[in-house]
Amino acid sequence: MDMHAPIKGDAHSVETFQCGNCNRDFPAKVVTWVDVSRTPQAKRAILQWQFNVVECTHCGCRSFSNTPFFFEDFSGGLLVAVFPRIPEGRGEMEAEIREKYGYYPLLEFFYDTTQIWGLIYLQEYYRTSRSLSALSKFGPGEERTRRILAFLKESPLMIELREKLTEYFFGDITEDDLADKLNQVIAELEEMNAWPLDQHCICGADLRGSFRCCGNQIDLDDHHKHLRERYIIYCPICKDSLTGIACETCGRVYTWNRGTVRTYRGKRRKKSEPRVMPEQAP
Repeated sequence: MDMHAPIKGDAHSVETFQCGNCNRDFPAKVVTWVDVSRTPQAKRAILQWQFNVVECTHCGCRSFSNTPFFFEDFSGGLLVAVFPRIPEGRGEMEAEIREKYGYYPLLEFFYDTTQIWGLIYLQEYYRTSRSLSALSKFGPGEERTRRILAFLKESPLMIELREKLTEYFFGDITEDDLADKLNQVIAELEEMNAWPLDQHCICGADLRGSFRCCGNQIDLDDHHKHLRERYIIYCPICKDSLTGIACETCGRVYTWNRGTVRTYRGKRRKKSEPRVMPEQAP
């Protein structure tokens, strides 16, 4: 990796690759540093799995370069060092990057291209979905970005997402199948609950009056029998797809994208039950 890449803008390098089809060497230009706040087309290329794809000059075979690069969002104070494969001397390399670029408010390391794909997808989804932004427990800007970065690094669901993305881009599953997995990712990220068929929150509050968009209440009567993981409700005014409902009493969020349960009412602690503190537990 070019450790002397510029702080702003884009940087490229010409490297030599061996074609997996004809086994001949060929030169190709790859991106080593990209500031997506200045080149939004890079986001589209990553989402389409077309970023740093090289083409053999002899036979025309195209393949992923698997070269590392810096992903910068200068306007958001974010820098991600992306390594499609875990490099040798990872600890020393990370320390060197932190010493050189540690002034960034947000500095992260990804060792799976699914993570950088997920970062861009989630950022774009929050930006375009008013419903999700309204339900989100996490504020915009750095707070949300930190939460997303931690999720992409720690959640076991990312393994399943990698498999779904691979299957999707090879044409083995449909867009709906991928959307199902992405809905699960968002629901887990936001710590949403499965939808209660009796339409009552764990705290006991009635959820029906909480389902609003554009200042109007959405009538669930025509939708309720259809609420399943793939079912989508659209606001009749703004046409935004609605993610779920936040309880107006306690703030818990529910979504049918995590499936359904009959009721949560049996899980509430009765008022007469004493609360057992951790140190009192047997």
